[in-house]
Order: sequence, then structure tokens, then C-alpha cells
Amino acid sequence: MRTRGHISTAVLAVTAASALFGSGVASAATIRTGNGAREVLASTTPEAGQDSALSVLPLTSRVRVSVFVGRDQAGLAALAKAVSDPASSQYEHYLSPGQVQAGFGATAAQQRAVSGWLHGSGLAVTHHDGFVISAAGTVAQAESAVQAKLELSRPRNAVEQVVSTQAMSVPMSVAGSISTIQVAPAAAAMGQHEPMKKLVGVAPGSKPAVKIQEQCSSFYGQKKASQVPGAFGKTLAWAPCGYLPTQLRRAYGATKSGLTGAGVSVAILSEDNDSTALSDANRWAKSRNFPPFAPGQFTANIAKGAYNGVGDGESALDVESVHGMAPAARVNYVVGNGDITGDLLLDALDTVVTYKIADVVSSSWFEGYMPVPQSMIDAWEGVLQRAAVEGITVNFATGDYGDSTPLQYPGSDPWITTVGGTSLAIGAKGNALWETGWETDEAGLSHDGTTWNPAPPGNFLEGSTGGISKTFAEPYYQDGVVSGNVIGGKAMRDVPDVSDLGDWNLGYQIGLTIPVTKHRFKYINAVNGGTSLSSPMFTGFEADLIQGRGGISLGFANPALYDLANTAAFHDITNNPQGQGVTEADVYGPAYDQGPTLSTMGQCASTKHLACGPGYDTVSGIGSPGPAFFSSFGSRPK
Repeated sequence: MRTRGHISTAVLAVTAASALFGSGVASAATIRTGNGAREVLASTTPEAGQDSALSVLPLTSRVRVSVFVGRDQAGLAALAKAVSDPASSQYEHYLSPGQVQAGFGATAAQQRAVSGWLHGSGLAVTHHDGFVISAAGTVAQAESAVQAKLELSRPRNAVEQVVSTQAMSVPMSVAGSISTIQVAPAAAAMGQHEPMKKLVGVAPGSKPAVKIQEQCSSFYGQKKASQVPGAFGKTLAWAPCGYLPTQLRRAYGATKSGLTGAGVSVAILSEDNDSTALSDANRWAKSRNFPPFAPGQFTANIAKGAYNGVGDGESALDVESVHGMAPAARVNYVVGNGDITGDLLLDALDTVVTYKIADVVSSSWFEGYMPVPQSMIDAWEGVLQRAAVEGITVNFATGDYGDSTPLQYPGSDPWITTVGGTSLAIGAKGNALWETGWETDEAGLSHDGTTWNPAPPGNFLEGSTGGISKTFAEPYYQDGVVSGNVIGGKAMRDVPDVSDLGDWNLGYQIGLTIPVTKHRFKYINAVNGGTSLSSPMFTGFEADLIQGRGGISLGFANPALYDLANTAAFHDITNNPQGQGVTEADVYGPAYDQGPTLSTMGQCASTKHLACGPGYDTVSGIGSPGPAFFSSFGSRPK
């Protein structure tokens, strides 16, 4: 285990009393206008190159201005670090939401001052608390308030944003309590979630002319695929029909631990209200002889006016994998509407933190790809640091496309545990046969059914996203564990942090209701995965750990996780778990409603910048839950 120096006594002496005299985040400059002195908010400075992606916002269109306020943001960050660091004397000395508000939230007088400034610009204040004051109005009124021109940005595969063409400024009279400002369309746009496995064939061989009796296996390697060509010098097997929760709990050691997440609360963040999530989960559980949710064990916290969703595979995967790994944990399905922060996903997290409705949080949604505006980062980190101080763990999926896309936000933020994916083979007795980094190549069956096209291993199609951040410096907890992450002479954050099963082509069995027509729906069984499976699975395992710790939450878990890197708490994921020269592959098809497809696993060489080697790597992080995972972190299995 690494050793690390304690935070200085001066920094640790952050208390509610001393925070009363804190100030806001430092700004770029003080300017004078016809309305008096104003302070420029450095975090709202336009991103380089953003001009080419902007479109004009009519002055009469409606927007929401969310002002992030508080006292002593630096002190909040220092305390968040202290309570999360096993080397600190303040480790696990969490505060209640009321104590966080009393120590770091804007005072009533500061809230009135900020509200008065917004009202004076013609905006209508619609929400206020010690950390966010939100107002609605026209673009003209918002521009008057922040003294900057606003335009609309629609980044590719990212949430729609309102950005300023120059840094925003605020009156000096309120500047000391403001950390940043975000402006959003009045109806906040939905973000993105990890793509679910597409139920389509792999061209050109997805529908071979030959008739093949397709099958799927109950466990890895069970049924031989003798009717299709072999690969890598061996006859292949049909892929699993998707793993069951009992198989995964046994393979990762949760069953042996006897832990079920009893007494622990988990929150799943979403951006749409899947009204059938609970009924689908209970139907799914009963059909697999697994315990359904007990009355009161599942709660939906849906903001008024939130987007409605039906046939949401993401929600089904999130809810059913959390429940599968922690069947006794309470589950809160949380959806925001953007009325607080101007951001649906951040609204959901802010709700969890404000009311402390969960010990562990998981999300498979994201705002967009890096880089993102600094104002977005500042807004998120303020809420994440409050979560850490309250002892709330926040996990995000890392992504499903290897290194073919940039890192995502907020998942790559150093205040989040980012969960990557693996490929896991589970044997007949529920034992883990091997596990490798999820980087998969695929090939379709030729039209005559005699060859794989392209030749094995095929082309890269999906895998755990990871890499080195170009924005965030290496956090202290990665020091001594991560290497090869220096850019321009500076060590930077690496992603992901941890991992577990993500491979779509091995997958997890889910059940969900989908629309057939506008007014008709049906329940189906399906198989899916991705890091949308990895994150809620790991979240469920952490709920089990918290039960074993007697209900003491893990809080911001990364420092504790990295302290146990390279120990039996984690299984070190490598590229050749079966030995050098052994390549693992199987054939999938029927469970995904498509023709036979060759899936070759552990193909990190197919990506340009990712590694699956010993120790930390950018596909699996420090690894997946190992043989001592459930007896680590102070947990006492039953």
C-alpha cells in the first residue's frame, strides 16, 4: 500500500465556523461600467474555437440563468479531500446536508442580494438555496444581467449549451458569493447516455444464405458452435445468453460474502422518467427466480415536467443490474428537469446531495466530450465536493468506444469514480474462468457460411473508453499507481478508475417494456451491456461493502480504492489472461436477434492509445473486484 503525507493542520481546520468568513472563487479582473464596478468570472471565459459552432439566440427567446453561490469554495474542496483520504485524521468525518449548508452555503442575506441583482435585470427568480439561485427570462434580460452576448452551441453528441462570446461579469456587491454561472435554454435539453447494443447484424455476413441452428449458452463455453467456421485454431462456442445476477454475484464474490446491500441506499441518475422501470424490474426478477423489489424498496424521485421515456433500455439495465448485485439495497430513480442548475443530470445529482437520499450514485449519462466549458466543470465540482463531504459516492460509466472518442464529462472529472468495462468468462459453477479488458473485434459470417468476414479477429467495434485527460491534472490518489500519463511535462488524470463486466457480447439479461405503436406496448427480454452495465454493477457491489462496514459510507471512494491497488482487493486485468498466444473468442447471434457474429475479446492492440497490461491500465483502471474485495475497506462479510 502506498503511504501518503497528511494534509496540513491548517487545511484540516476547515469548520463551519471558519467557513463563515470565506469568499468566492477568484475572478479574472475588476471592470467598471456605467452601472458601477463589476467582477469578471474567469470560469465563463469562452472556450478556444467555440465561435465556429455558435448560432444566434433571438433576444426574445427564453433562457434560464443558474448562479452557483456559496462561501469558501476552496475550504469546501479541502474538507472534501480530508474526509475522503484514509491518511487524514478527518477521514469519514462526514457532515449532514444541514451542516454543509450552514458552513458553506450562501447566507440568507447573500441569497437576497443575488436574487435582487437578477430581479433588477428583469429576470424572475424561480429557485434559491445556499448553493444555486436560478432565474428565468429572455436572452436580452440575461445579457443585461451578465453583461455578455449569449449564443447557442450545439456540440456534436453533447448537451445543447448557451455560451457567452466574452466572459460574464457580476456586480461587485454579489461577486464574493458567486463561483460560476450557467445559462441554459428554458427547456433544458437532454444529454447523452451510453449507446445500447444495436440489434442489427454485422455487414456483410449478418444474414448468411446457409441455414444455421443458432443457440446461446447458459455459461461460457457450454455449447459448441460447430456449424460455423472455427477461429484461432479451435472450434468456437456460442456466447452466453446473457449472464444472470446470481452468476455475476457468485463470480465476483458477493454471494460468498453474504452481503446484499441491506440498509444501504443507491441512486440512479437519469434524464428521462421511465414509468415502467419498477414493474419491468419485478417481472424480470420473478422470471429468473430472483427476489423482486419489496414494497417501499424502490422510489422514483421525478421532477415536475421531466421528460417521459418508455422502452428505455438504459433504465432497465441500470435498475436491474444495481438490484441484481445488491438485492436488499433501496433504489432511488432520480430525474431532474433543469429548473435548478439548467442541467437535467446535474439537477438529479443536486437533489440527491441536497436531501442526502443515497449513499452511492450511478449514472450512464454524460454531458458531452472533453473539452467542456469551465463553467460546467465548476458547477459540477461544487456539487461533487458537497457529495464527498456528506459521504456520498458518485460513479459514472466511462464510455463504450475505446479510444475512438475523447473522454467524456463529467465521467472524467477527478471527483468521480469512473467505471470501465471487462470481458468476463463465467463457468458452469458460477466461477470466474478469466477476465480481460473489454476491447472487442467483430466479424460477420460470409454469405456462404464458410468464412468470417473480415478475417479474424475482424474490426474493432466496441470497448471500454479510457485514456489520459488533457484538462485535469493527475489527482494525488493516482500518484505512484499510474504511469505513462505525462503530457507536456505534467502528469495528468487517467481514466478509468475501476472496472467490471461491460462486454456487450457476453452481456446481462434484462427485461423492459417497449413501444410497438403509439399506444401499444409489450414487455421483452433482451441482453445488453457496455459500461452502462459496469457502473451500476460496481455501485451495487459498493452498496454491499457499505453494509459490511456497518452502514459507514465510502464517500468519495477513489483515495481508498487506489490505496488498495495491486492487492487482493482487486483483480488485475491483463490482455492475455489465458497465457501468451491464447486468444478468446465466441459466436453470438440469437440473443441479439442477428446472424452469427464472431466476437474476439482482449483486443487492446486494436486501439491506438489504450493498454491492458499488468497494474493500472487505461481500459480497466486498477482492476475489477478481486478475491478480497468484500473483506476490504473495513467491511466484515457475514
